[in-house]
Amino acid sequence: PLWPKPQGAMETYQPMEDFVSGEVDDLATLTNLTADVLLSELKIRYNNDVIYTYVSDILVAVNPFKWLPIYGEDQILKYKKKKRAEESPHIYAIADACYHNLFDMKKNQCAVISGES
Repeated sequence: PLWPKPQGAMETYQPMEDFVSGEVDDLATLTNLTADVLLSELKIRYNNDVIYTYVSDILVAVNPFKWLPIYGEDQILKYKKKKRAEESPHIYAIADACYHNLFDMKKNQCAVISGES
């Protein structure tokens, strides 16, 4: 390990009692979010064609390298004027929040998109 384990630290990861792997939309809600847990959760979600996952206010997207029926007018309407936690993670939720914050806050909004496919 890069750092010594703190005194009294748990030896193994203990998930939340009601935790179901691959079904947590916001990984920041996990009690122990490590790089291994994050990658494991993203892999499980990816294998289930769930390509969007939140980590607090960050939306992580994993390229599915195939067409998924998660875009279109019906999906846009699904996320329109919704709070982030009301629906599963999606780029449309971020876009809708930016659009509405533009008017609510009366300030410019910015969404950073970074990565590679």
